[in-house]
Amino acid sequence: MPVATSNRQRFIGRQAIFDRKTRLYGYELLFRSGSENAFSGNLEDATNHTIDSCLSMIACSSAENLFINCTRDALVTKRVKLLPSRTVVLEILENITADAELVKACKDLKRSGFRLALDDFSPDDTKGELVEIADYVKVDFRASDAAARQEIYKLFGKKTIFLAEKVETLAEAQTARAEGNTLFQGYFHSRPEIIAEAQISAMQTVYLQLFALLAESPIDGRRIEGLLLMEPSLCYRLLRLANSAAYGFRQRITTIQAALNAVGEDAFRKLVTVVLASNLSPSASNRDAEQAVERACLCESLALILNEHPAELYMLGMLSMMDRMLNIPMKQLVDLISVSSRVRDALLGSTQGMGRALALCRYEEQGGESQGLPHPDELVADSSAYYFRALITAGNAMQGLHG
Repeated sequence: MPVATSNRQRFIGRQAIFDRKTRLYGYELLFRSGSENAFSGNLEDATNHTIDSCLSMIACSSAENLFINCTRDALVTKRVKLLPSRTVVLEILENITADAELVKACKDLKRSGFRLALDDFSPDDTKGELVEIADYVKVDFRASDAAARQEIYKLFGKKTIFLAEKVETLAEAQTARAEGNTLFQGYFHSRPEIIAEAQISAMQTVYLQLFALLAESPIDGRRIEGLLLMEPSLCYRLLRLANSAAYGFRQRITTIQAALNAVGEDAFRKLVTVVLASNLSPSASNRDAEQAVERACLCESLALILNEHPAELYMLGMLSMMDRMLNIPMKQLVDLISVSSRVRDALLGSTQGMGRALALCRYEEQGGESQGLPHPDELVADSSAYYFRALITAGNAMQGLHG
């Protein structure tokens, strides 16, 4: 079942955050249920919608720092790991109790590269160990007086970045600067703005989440299985491919977890990405899916000669077609999926490092030597032989879906 784009709209607010030189530092994303600039609805739903909006690149994807309010459940279940750790700051709401389970989850998120902010912090908050690991503290100028703020500054010291929020007057802005805050948010600097953009389909959001998880190493089989179960056609095609002659298992594979156990992580990653690519292609033509798998196979086959990791090159080749297949600019796609800086550079057009593999893909796809094109990499002079073998491998993989 190919995935179609929805014409529905989703509303999300964003409020700018500035540094001491009044330069844009980032945004706080604020879920809105409609075009009115105010929150209404369930907080858990709001967090889910905001996560989905980030994954759909609805707002602010070009900003370097995105602050997102997180509920306890979103943190403990690690659902926020679907977001790009490089750009997202996770705000821990003031009404969340910092028990052992939450602290453990937050420490794990920190190890995964996320930054943490304590929202609307007051000296009376019992945030325990979170005080030691917080990167930012948001100091509410509507809810704290000068004495309370001094207690907050003293408690955290210089290791933490202080963000003055709900700053509404020039006097408050001057006070916030004098007290040592380095970031500023509030009506004095910028009011929240509403952004309404086309909402991609729920299934496309699932596909984005799957690509984000597949780009991780090691992969989380349980979470991938949960997402695959949301789309029966994906499960059917995955199990059909796993039971095809291409893998030749004697015992029938009947569950996603069994497929992962049987083929191993790298092969499982290939299984899922082939199925995703095929499902994303228009029903009239599978050419985009075929080209994605061909690129993945060619890139992987170049691993030894380019001195790169085969699995990374495989994902590079597959991801290089996803902007076209998801109708998303590549810059926004790589902001969503946590890939290494080298994969990111290659996807954004670098012909150095891992980008050499994609340069060879494009050379061969455009006709290469037969079209008189200059060869992009003299160290892989026989790239046409690699390309021919990749076409055969990719053809076999795609045949497993339909055979």
